[in-house]
Amino acid sequence: MITHTFAGLGLFLTGAAFSQVLAFAIAAWREDRRRRQIDDTLGPPSPDPSDRT
Repeated sequence: MITHTFAGLGLFLTGAAFSQVLAFAIAAWREDRRRRQIDDTLGPPSPDPSDRT
């Protein structure tokens, strides 16, 4: 009985971790797609003057 409990808990935690990774991957993909869409519309951002060496 304890083995089944631990197995179920392990599967639950594995599923939760996989869901979290999947959610972060989808969020990063959407953010990248949005940034590319903005760049396509407005062009790339201008260079930062403080970056000059």
